[in-house]
Amino acid sequence: MGKHTLIRSASARLMASAGIGLGSLVLPLAAGMALPLGAAHAQPQKQEAAPVQATDQVIFKNGRIIEGKVLEETDAKIRMLVIIGGLSVETDYQKSEILSIKRDALTPQADPAAPAATPSSKPAARGATPTNPVADGAKVYTIHLKGWFGEDISQTPIRQAVADAKQHEPDYLVVIMENDWDASRFGGMGQMDDDVEGFFDQLFRAEDMDPVFTAEIPREWQKQPKIVFWVKKAMGGAAFLPLVCKDIYFSSEGKLGGIGGLEKAFGSTGDEVVREKQFSLRLGHAEGMAITGGYEPKLIRALARTDYVLSVGFDGGRPVYYEGMPRADRGEMLLTDDGKEANEDTIQQLARGEGNDNLTLNADVAYKIGLSKGTADTFDDLMRELGIARSYTRIEGKSDQIMENWREGLEKGKRDCRRIWEDFGRIQVTGDYGERAAARGRQIRLLGDLEKIIRRYEEALNPGQIGVPGLSDIGVLRERIRLEQARDRK
Repeated sequence: MGKHTLIRSASARLMASAGIGLGSLVLPLAAGMALPLGAAHAQPQKQEAAPVQATDQVIFKNGRIIEGKVLEETDAKIRMLVIIGGLSVETDYQKSEILSIKRDALTPQADPAAPAATPSSKPAARGATPTNPVADGAKVYTIHLKGWFGEDISQTPIRQAVADAKQHEPDYLVVIMENDWDASRFGGMGQMDDDVEGFFDQLFRAEDMDPVFTAEIPREWQKQPKIVFWVKKAMGGAAFLPLVCKDIYFSSEGKLGGIGGLEKAFGSTGDEVVREKQFSLRLGHAEGMAITGGYEPKLIRALARTDYVLSVGFDGGRPVYYEGMPRADRGEMLLTDDGKEANEDTIQQLARGEGNDNLTLNADVAYKIGLSKGTADTFDDLMRELGIARSYTRIEGKSDQIMENWREGLEKGKRDCRRIWEDFGRIQVTGDYGERAAARGRQIRLLGDLEKIIRRYEEALNPGQIGVPGLSDIGVLRERIRLEQARDRK
């Protein structure tokens, strides 16, 4: 596949049905491409850690809850001081995205006379006991996210698996991220390159899922579990989801990335200001997810834009990020260059997974910069990293069956949709009035069957990609059939 942009388009040719005279309809293209109306556009400004208490809560319409201190509020937006990892980050949020603002909602519990703890940004030592270890007999529930992100991995089965986990009251909820990254899905062969482009907009599917972890569990669970993401493969939209969690571990072959080339998503022609607004819109959403998990927003830009140069140095083990090439005299490390001319990755580098035009985090780099707390290749290794290897019980829940049922149901739904549409196209509206009316009745019933399947899997099924009409087109078809029938009576 190389560095060429992977073009994913789905075209469907609606079959003309005799007696209807529909002509051609325009079907929707890639799912999740519609732009949201507003954006929580983060504008991070690092400050020295200060004794600022998070006292306000902002609840968004998508279920996300952000805690901090509201500094300024206008009719259009609010500016908020969000506390992450001992740092204060000022961020703007659009009022159009906010459901409610709860001021003084959080009452600090700490003794005001006691000295404040100073959080450390240094990665936890491998095999170290967690800061708040659970008593002997810790219960661990796992959810394994496999398959194609946005389809097999989707909010409905995740929500169902989390509901099953809640019944067992686990101490740890381990989410294993291992999504497909297979070029055969688009007519290619083998695994796609890390630098493949065109997948950033899967961000909006990740935003459909992250409230399950960031809002629903905190709101609905009486006993709060420690949520852990174990990254085996988090490529494309799957790269965003672990970032909402404060506890990320990698397997030694783990990767997180595959969302680069954002600056090319809207071409090179047209209004540059409009294009930059679109970039900012998307980056703002993604940076908001990183801020939720306590991670540096600059990492999102390095993951997303080929033209962004980012280096990292270390101050007492704490990563410090710089926009630009590294300074060798200070021991800084290049994370991603601008991909131009001499800096462009070679085919050999891409084949070895050593390209750096678009940032892809592997286990080693993720650990060095503190995004990963450790590396584990087996489940027992992960338990050792969490410090509970001798005292945990792995719960045999229903999550694997839930995820498998969803995958199988979705694939069957796709097959049924194609079959129904083919059956629809074979109906001939001919004969006498009674025969024509009966034929149109069969058409309407088939459209109803098609609509039910699409609605059942609407979040993960893109009608245009499988060659069938979408919900709005079904409505148009149904109405035209009824009009034809009404005219036929005359």
